[in-house]
Amino acid sequence: MLDKEAELAGPGADGLVSLPYFLGEKTPIHDPHARGMFVGLHLGHKRGHLFRAILEGIGFGFYHHIETFAELGLTPQRVRITNGGSRSRVWRQIVADISGLSLESIIDHPGSSLGAAFAAGVGSGVLTGWDEIDKFIKVEERIEPNKGNTQQYQELYRVYRSIYPNLLEQQHQLARFSRALGD
Repeated sequence: MLDKEAELAGPGADGLVSLPYFLGEKTPIHDPHARGMFVGLHLGHKRGHLFRAILEGIGFGFYHHIETFAELGLTPQRVRITNGGSRSRVWRQIVADISGLSLESIIDHPGSSLGAAFAAGVGSGVLTGWDEIDKFIKVEERIEPNKGNTQQYQELYRVYRSIYPNLLEQQHQLARFSRALGD
C-alpha cells in the first residue's frame, strides 16, 4: 500500500527531501551525530510523500557513494540489488532513476555473505575475476532509468547534498539533546 502511495506522490515527492541519517551516517560522511530530517514539508504532503521522500533519500545516499567511487576513478556501469528494499518495484525504479544506471534485481541471493566470499575468492586467486560472479546469481528483472526523472533527481540531489553541511551545527546540537534524554 505504501509503495502505491509513494508511486502516486511522483518523483521529488512534491518538493519534499529526506535526509535518512536516522542512525547517524557512516560512509561517506562518517558522522554518528548526523540526524535524519525532512526538508520542504507542507500541509499538502501525505503519507505517500513522506515514504517516497525516504526512499529517494536512501537512493540519494546510494548515489553519493557512486559519486565518491567516481572520484576514485571507479565508475559502475550497472547496479545490482538484492534482499530488503529491493522487493519494492517503486524503490528499484527510484534508484535506477537517481543513479541513471540500469538496475538488476537478483533473486534467491544469500546477501552480503556471497559478496564477502567472492571478494575472498578473487583476493586469494581461487577466482580469476569479478565477472565470474555471474555464474552465482540470477537476475530477476532489469530496470532502465527514466531519463526525465534522472534530470529532475539531479537537481534534487544538489538540494539533498546541501542540507547536511548547512544544518550541521543544528544536527549536532540535536544529537547532544537526544543523548541527554537517554538516547
